[in-house]
Amino acid sequence: MDSSTFNSLVSSLKQTSFDDDKADAIKTTVQSAGEVSADQMVQLLKFISFDDTKLEVAKAAYQHATDPDSFGNVVGRIFSFSDAKEELNKHIRQNPKKPPTKVPHPHPYYCGWE
Repeated sequence: MDSSTFNSLVSSLKQTSFDDDKADAIKTTVQSAGEVSADQMVQLLKFISFDDTKLEVAKAAYQHATDPDSFGNVVGRIFSFSDAKEELNKHIRQNPKKPPTKVPHPHPYYCGWE
C-alpha cells in the first residue's frame, strides 16, 4: 500500500471508535489498494483491541500481502494470545498466496525486446 493511502487510513482509524468499524476500514482499504506489507498490517492492527477481530482482518489481508513468506511471523507478534497466532499460521498454510498470473503479450512472436 502506498504511503499516502496508508497515512490516510491511519488518520481515519484514529478517529474511529469501534473495532468493527476499524476492521471494515482496514479490509476495504487493503482490498482496494491491492497490496499491504506485514509491517503495515502490524501498525494497522494496533488500532484494534481484540485478537478475534485482529485475526479476521489479518486473514483477509493475507491474500494481498507483499511479503507472504514472512507475513505470519511478523503479523503474529501483534496477537495477545498464542492461539490467534496459530490460527493465522493455519490459515496461511491452508490458503497459500498465489503468485500473480502473467498475461501473455497479444503478439505471438513478442520476445520482450523493445
